[in-house]
Amino acid sequence: MSMLRTILRDRRFHRLAGGMLVLAAGILLLAWRMGVDGVMLKSWWHQTEAFLAGRPVLLFAALVILPGLPVPTSALLFLAGTVWRDRPVIACFICLLAITLNLTWTYWLAARPGRTLVEKLIINGSLRIPELPLGNHLKLLLVLRLTPGLPLFIQNYLLGFLRVPFGLYLGISISCTGLIACGVVLSGAGVADGNLKPVMVGVGLIVLGWVAVQWMKSRIR
Repeated sequence: MSMLRTILRDRRFHRLAGGMLVLAAGILLLAWRMGVDGVMLKSWWHQTEAFLAGRPVLLFAALVILPGLPVPTSALLFLAGTVWRDRPVIACFICLLAITLNLTWTYWLAARPGRTLVEKLIINGSLRIPELPLGNHLKLLLVLRLTPGLPLFIQNYLLGFLRVPFGLYLGISISCTGLIACGVVLSGAGVADGNLKPVMVGVGLIVLGWVAVQWMKSRIR
C-alpha cells in the first residue's frame, strides 16, 4: 500500500493527471468552437444507434475493446441498452460478458508484454519493480475499485502490471461493477423504448450497487 501512496504523491503522476484534464478541456473547447450542441449530439447518437442496430458483433467488439481506452464505459453500456432495447435481460448478460473479456485482456496486456517491456527498460538502472506481499493484493484491489476518480482502464492496467492474482482481480472487479453495469443497460433500454419499468429497475440496480460499494468501503475502514 505504501507503493500506491508513493505513486499518488509522485509529481509525475500529478503532471500526467493534469495533462489528461487539460486535454479533455481542450477537446470540449474545440467541440464548442466547432458549433457542436445538444441537437447535433442527439443526431449523432441516433445515427450511431441505427448503424449498430444491424451490427451486433461490432457493438460487442466495441464493448470489449473501447473500455480499455479513454472511452466512458457507462456511455457504451447505455448505448448497448438502447440498441438492444427489445431484449434488455439478454443485453445485460452480453454486456457482462464483454466487461469480463475487457477486464481479461487489459490485465494480461499489462501483466505480460507491458511489464516485460518496463523491466527491459529499467534493467540497467537501480529501480526495480516491487512484488506485492500476498496480504496486500485484496487491499489494493478494493482501494482502487472503491475509490472514485481513477479511470477504470488505468486501474485494470495497474493491477495487471502489479500482477495481482487474476482470479481475485476478476472476481472483485465483476462484484464491484456488475450491478451498476446492468443498471445502466436497463436504464438505456427503458429510455429508448419509453418504458418506465426497465428504467426503474435499472436505477434500482445502480442505487443497490452504490449502496453495496459504500458498505464495502465502510468495512474496509
